[in-house]
Amino acid sequence: MFIIKDGVIYTSPKSNELLPGITRDLVLELLDKSGLEYREIVMPAESLQSADEIWITSSTWEIVPVVELDGATVGKGKPGPVWQQVHHLYLDYKKSYCQ
Repeated sequence: MFIIKDGVIYTSPKSNELLPGITRDLVLELLDKSGLEYREIVMPAESLQSADEIWITSSTWEIVPVVELDGATVGKGKPGPVWQQVHHLYLDYKKSYCQ
């Protein structure tokens, strides 16, 4: 899971409470290469309520924006600008990898 607050991307560090994932690792690698700011911190559940954007990653669904959480709109109720940017980085990576 990733949350965005004030343009900064946050995700929890790997631990026994986080299922490690290939897509998550790739997203972090792409963030490093692009210079986008991110921080790995333990995120309390309350941080979800004030997030500007929320995404989850998975090998089958890739990077999925969360636009509603517990009946409340996340951000503006549509995929946010940071997700758009990271999604394009991800698609560009896939395209270059397949060539």
